[in-house]
Amino acid sequence: MIRTFLYFLSISLLLAIATQAQVKDSIRIKPLADSIAHKRDTATHKLVTKPLSKSKDSLVYTTSGGLRLGLDVSRFVVKAFQPYRTDITIQADAQINKRLYGAIEAGYNKTSHSDTGYTYKSNGQYVTIGVDYDFLKKNDPQEKNMVYGGIRYGFAHNIYEAPAYVLYNDYWNSIIHDSYPKTSMTAHWIELVFGLRVEVLKNFFLGWGIREKIMVSNSASSQFKPIVIPGFGSGNKRSQFDVTYSVSYYIPLYKVKIHVPREKPKKE
Repeated sequence: MIRTFLYFLSISLLLAIATQAQVKDSIRIKPLADSIAHKRDTATHKLVTKPLSKSKDSLVYTTSGGLRLGLDVSRFVVKAFQPYRTDITIQADAQINKRLYGAIEAGYNKTSHSDTGYTYKSNGQYVTIGVDYDFLKKNDPQEKNMVYGGIRYGFAHNIYEAPAYVLYNDYWNSIIHDSYPKTSMTAHWIELVFGLRVEVLKNFFLGWGIREKIMVSNSASSQFKPIVIPGFGSGNKRSQFDVTYSVSYYIPLYKVKIHVPREKPKKE
């Protein structure tokens, strides 16, 4: 219940911030096409139109593009509820065109669990790569806020073992002590993503995302499956729902060409 409440609160706050940001932009920003396509004549002091491209249907301008690097802080919340897990996840995305972004994520997992029945240890890495589509209609092309949907391909490599476990046989009234050796496994899955990123300070972003992860294949032994598959979640499930919450910083690096449809003249 506490985890659900924290996620709900974070989502509500981000939605409020995004709404406020959109209201401010609509008040203080003129349409870019007007500001670029019109220039004041120095002799007559009248506005004259300066086409930016040869296209009759659209204007072409450039905006800053760059790399947004972030940390998934929700993994520390998972640690609070599942102390035997340690997860670190780094995220990055870069703008390709007006609405499309390339996205990549890399992370590490270490799991160490022990009780009266067995001792378990594992560690592994994972990476996901994919694209995000920005659905947000923006008044300012320099704005980097996003409401997005996307798809990812995920790959993980994990090494796990059970140094000691105990089997109880009630029929023979016996106890068997044994171990499971170190085993290497790989996993492949697909993620469907929906989320939000909001600029709360200059170049500083907060964001959340929800994901449905669908396992494609994994090489884990059917006799002894890992407790956690890095980046995916439970080793016993074929699909996994997840929520992420990230903090990130945007680094301008290059320029992106944007096409804006010209407004058709109104008929009198």
